[in-house]
Amino acid sequence: MSFDSQKKIINRNNPIDFIEDYLINDNFDILRDSNDEITIKAKGKWRNYNISLKWDNKNKIIEVNSYFDMSKKNKGGKSIYSLISNVNKKVSVGFFNYCSKLNTIFFSYKISIKGQNILSIEQIKDFFDIVQSECDRFFPVFFVFFYKKQDPIYALDIALLDTHGEA
Repeated sequence: MSFDSQKKIINRNNPIDFIEDYLINDNFDILRDSNDEITIKAKGKWRNYNISLKWDNKNKIIEVNSYFDMSKKNKGGKSIYSLISNVNKKVSVGFFNYCSKLNTIFFSYKISIKGQNILSIEQIKDFFDIVQSECDRFFPVFFVFFYKKQDPIYALDIALLDTHGEA
């Protein structure tokens, strides 16, 4: 892989190749799932995240997903979807979803690079920064919901509580 003087990736075939090459230099734990998909283990504030990047060549979109397993079984039924709806109103980029079969919370967003002939190192860093910051920001909400109290409004309010002043 080669970079120009502005640290932009020159070759334009498959951005997943270049993302992998870049991440290998930063000693990430990487799994190449397929030619168009890569999964990275990244350390978050609350827990480690599996971040998957998938290239859609037809639409020129990179789909970024992350998930965290909630080992405690959800007994809140449909209230999890109410919580996710309220969380998604506060998410800056992307959205959260829940898979009941896997008892897993997913975060997803898509980046269109249609019309771009280059992918910069800054863009690659942003992919991971966005996932980590959104997952770190909202993990406490889901933790409170699953482990402390099943009320979605309570979980959202208590986990996103803003403090003022000094203790």
